[in-house]
Amino acid sequence: MSPPDDSTETEPPSAMSTTVVTVATLLAERCLGCAINYTGAAAAAANLPGERLQSDFGRPTTPAPRHNWTWSYLNLSAPQQYDTFDGEYEIDPAYQLRYSVLGTVLLTVAYALVFILGLLGNISVVIVVKKSTMMRSPTNRFIVNLAYADLLVNFLCLPFTLIGNLYPAWILGVFFCKGVSYLQGVSVSASVNTLMAISIERCFAISFPISGTITTRQYRLIVTIIWFIALSINLPWLFVFTLRPIGIPGSIAQICTELWPTPASESWYFLFANLFFCYLGPLIVISICYVIIWKNVAYRNLPREMIINRKNDVFNRSKVKVIKMVFVVIITFAISWLPLYAIFCFVKFAGDLVYDETVQSFILNILPVAQWLGASNSCINPILYAFMNRKFRAGFKKLFHSCCTADEDDWDLPTTVGRLEEKDLYLRRVRSFSNGKQHQTLLHYTGREHCSTLRVPLTAPPLNVPNGGTHD
Repeated sequence: MSPPDDSTETEPPSAMSTTVVTVATLLAERCLGCAINYTGAAAAAANLPGERLQSDFGRPTTPAPRHNWTWSYLNLSAPQQYDTFDGEYEIDPAYQLRYSVLGTVLLTVAYALVFILGLLGNISVVIVVKKSTMMRSPTNRFIVNLAYADLLVNFLCLPFTLIGNLYPAWILGVFFCKGVSYLQGVSVSASVNTLMAISIERCFAISFPISGTITTRQYRLIVTIIWFIALSINLPWLFVFTLRPIGIPGSIAQICTELWPTPASESWYFLFANLFFCYLGPLIVISICYVIIWKNVAYRNLPREMIINRKNDVFNRSKVKVIKMVFVVIITFAISWLPLYAIFCFVKFAGDLVYDETVQSFILNILPVAQWLGASNSCINPILYAFMNRKFRAGFKKLFHSCCTADEDDWDLPTTVGRLEEKDLYLRRVRSFSNGKQHQTLLHYTGREHCSTLRVPLTAPPLNVPNGGTHD
């Protein structure tokens, strides 16, 4: 009998384990090969040297093909692991945070703040107008439509933009890549064009106080046109947005980006559909309308019959309010969207300069701030068009009180003077005939919560504001 061998015998690997290891190795090699091959193909398509993209935080540190830049707000991702050849698990570079912990926290807090303010502000606007029959003027109806569009911006732009800025990759599939991109464009376009409609409506209301009133039928037609334009002008995004490999060595992740038939079609569409119809065009119309409003109020002289006590004080204060409103509306709209459009104009038309490593690093760091500014317009709009209005403020107080006490308050808010908003306050005279005699109707504010309408003959002596009256 031979002595037992002290050495431990190693069992031969089973056929099953050998097959699993072989398949896993082949899959890893194939995926990595596809990613590297795509980088060279993409560079060739862009007429660039076939340089690979390097990344330490998921951010390209060498020039990336220009077609990887996308006009939309997107790229969404979540952490994912892949098996390396040495048997260890590492985080896919495409799912690593782009920024430091401090930068990530600051960006998240900024986006969350805009989301919460926009959500509360726009929902409050809708509730106040729906609850009070006195608030259903054409201007306020446009503000409600603006609130609906801004709520879409809140839900569709802010979350996807934030996560897309934190991670480079997209994991929701091609359906959401196309659908979310399209709906983002629709919501922003509807919001901007509603702002333009408000300025046009207000311009007609002040320039033609009697005949410039918009009827309910006209309002519905205008809103239909706004949404039709928003839905149709962004239709190409349903076809050009698609998933492509991210191009980072060692990553199998994909990004949601635009793929146009030709570079010229991409540039022309951005120039007209995005830049002109969603920014420059509305900005020009809004500016013209508010300049007309300012001229009508600032240079309008009161009739001789309406020289009353404290007239100059009331009229001058109304001028100041309108001028402030003109300045705030135009400047806020321009500043909110200017950085984002400037960045993408540069990306689309800067040529080879966009491939510079320093330029790309600067754009990647400033882009989240520009996107945040554009989306923040959705929470600024309720403040500009609602919170600055005395009746809306009264409605918000009632809404807050009803939420805290569970009481159903009377939602019949104080009546305003027909088409006049507090921002557009001025005195006006309406002529009418009664019993064969011509009369004038003098409209003016006599208190904080009401207005008065006085009807006197044209030959009557000058009117005095009732004692104790105040003017807002």
